[in-house]
Amino acid sequence: MSLRRSLTGVSAALLVMLSGLAPLQAQEKEDNAKIQSYGTWSTRCEAVEGGAEQCHAFVDVRIGEEKQRILYLGIGYGARDVNNDGSKDLFMFAITPLATVLPGGIGWKIDDKEGFSQQFLYCLPAGCQTEILIDEDRLKALKAGKEMEVVFRLLRQGEVKVPVKLDGVSKAIAALPKPKS
Repeated sequence: MSLRRSLTGVSAALLVMLSGLAPLQAQEKEDNAKIQSYGTWSTRCEAVEGGAEQCHAFVDVRIGEEKQRILYLGIGYGARDVNNDGSKDLFMFAITPLATVLPGGIGWKIDDKEGFSQQFLYCLPAGCQTEILIDEDRLKALKAGKEMEVVFRLLRQGEVKVPVKLDGVSKAIAALPKPKS
């Protein structure tokens, strides 16, 4: 059997396994984290130095009996003003397993219409990470959408497609404290 067929079979099996997943609602609550649920999405706020709070909306998708993380997807305000419009910008970030194939990057597709992609920035022991600016068009698509598909490649597994329900994303983003400029 060719390598391509083998990877296609593994990808198909993984997709079938993932398609029945519902993201966990942050069952691992840390002492200093405040977590609120909004449908499939949640918000997480933690105290940082100086008594300030750092918050983001998220979904945490895990698989198998051991609840191994396959994707952590978050949305929050960045520390910088990329658009130079006087306000901090909204970013989406993703954390995937360490076996992620980095050159392929990661792709997002909302309701099989709106698609965008990004290269990975770095890998740490918790996984490989990237972030992308959420401009007005992407924000509208997220809020109006029903499901987002996140696509990346895993070493020896091939392409992984993770479906993420968007119910609650609008409320979770609205619940994030607005950053002070």
